[in-house]
Amino acid sequence: MKQVGLIFLLWFSFTSAVQAQLGPVELLPEWGQAGWSNPAVMHPSGAHLLLGGFSGLQWEADHSGPAYLDFISADGSVSPMSLLEQMDAVESIGFRTEVPIIALGFRDERRFEFRLRSRLVAEQQFDYDRDLFDLAWRGNGHPDNIGRPIAFSDMGMNAQAYFDHGLSVGAMAKEDRLWLGWGIHLLNGVGAFQTGAFDAVWTTDSVDYSWDLSGGASFTAAGLDLDSIMEGGTIEVPGNGGIPTTLGAGVAFDFGFLWRVTPRLEMEGAVEGRGGIRWLESLSHKEVDPSAFILQGLDVVKEWGELDSLPQDSIAGAFEDWMAGMQDSLSGAFSVQSTPGLAAAFDTRVRETWRLGFRIRPSDAFEISATAYRQFRFGRVQEGGVLGLTYRLRGNVLLHGQAQYHDERWLWGGGLALRGGPLRVTVSARHVPGLLLPLASGNWQAQVGMALELGYAQKKPKRKKNDLGTGKGMWH
Repeated sequence: MKQVGLIFLLWFSFTSAVQAQLGPVELLPEWGQAGWSNPAVMHPSGAHLLLGGFSGLQWEADHSGPAYLDFISADGSVSPMSLLEQMDAVESIGFRTEVPIIALGFRDERRFEFRLRSRLVAEQQFDYDRDLFDLAWRGNGHPDNIGRPIAFSDMGMNAQAYFDHGLSVGAMAKEDRLWLGWGIHLLNGVGAFQTGAFDAVWTTDSVDYSWDLSGGASFTAAGLDLDSIMEGGTIEVPGNGGIPTTLGAGVAFDFGFLWRVTPRLEMEGAVEGRGGIRWLESLSHKEVDPSAFILQGLDVVKEWGELDSLPQDSIAGAFEDWMAGMQDSLSGAFSVQSTPGLAAAFDTRVRETWRLGFRIRPSDAFEISATAYRQFRFGRVQEGGVLGLTYRLRGNVLLHGQAQYHDERWLWGGGLALRGGPLRVTVSARHVPGLLLPLASGNWQAQVGMALELGYAQKKPKRKKNDLGTGKGMWH
């Protein structure tokens, strides 16, 4: 059997990139991930243990372009012009899944904490050009496209899957005032796909509407058979149903601090995931050489009467005919060739996050927080800010709500943590409306976890010994 999660991730990359975001998982100590996002932040329990499965499982997706309902009405009518008007020159769609294997931590009051964790991470990001949709809608024979070189140099796709085995420590540097933390990740790569260059330029001749392609593209992969992918075959992944072969290795580091300015005010900052993977075995590297081919032009807008809205059936049928003709013209027009003597190794980065913020506690139960962050992912930089309000009841119940400004829009998230006895259950989402109304949103994220915890969460006051030392009232 193949690794189903990795196959789905990489296959969806070709048919459809996660942006910078923070949520309860990264910000609040009740979630075990917070101690890795900032190793100076300590878990509220003396010890915690998470086993695989749903113990801290995370899935997230983000699309920077318009949402489904922004260009498709409730009755199914599609408005391609609305889609194009709301798109930037380059948009992206991405996915990330984190599957915990095991995580544990032990701490001594708030003086020292030691953590170990192993997880499987699979992520991808696909960048696409607005001109691609414009060309598909209006056709290369449209007057606005005739003779105009259309470049797709911003297009690209990156994907990787890897095991992350980490060690993290946090320690008090100044009595009840300053905590410092450090973490290291040993990364074992399972598979990767990387677009090295995509310099294709398409031009329509003004005389015979022929379509000329020039330029080139290069792709590198480890653990995947590019020949099979590009020929429409099955995506082959290593492992044969067992533990995948390690094709890459790397290291990443975390650093953080927590400064208690006053008993009610804390400041914190952290760097998470600074590092990457060196892929030791590249199974294939392919390049598309500059070539030319002929494709009969098609003025889609003119043929459909320059309508702004069309039934889905009409669009589907027209696109099927257009794509079939394009595939026939492209078939055999240029070959995908290996580059002799290519060095086998290449590098990819893992997600890196910088953050700085503060927490104010007006009372023991309420906490107000603000965090600014910057995130680096697959060569792109995203920034944002989070405002949060948290309510805690005796260490057993936590309610959290947050407003996050991201990609020029507001996201409204929340989280719930419940502890009963030694078990704590956590659920959260960085954008709750994205889960309730998925067709009206471009952001989806969910987390669910269960942890075994011991000590400290609901600490009872110490009993004092009766000075008399006798009778029923020796303790009070």
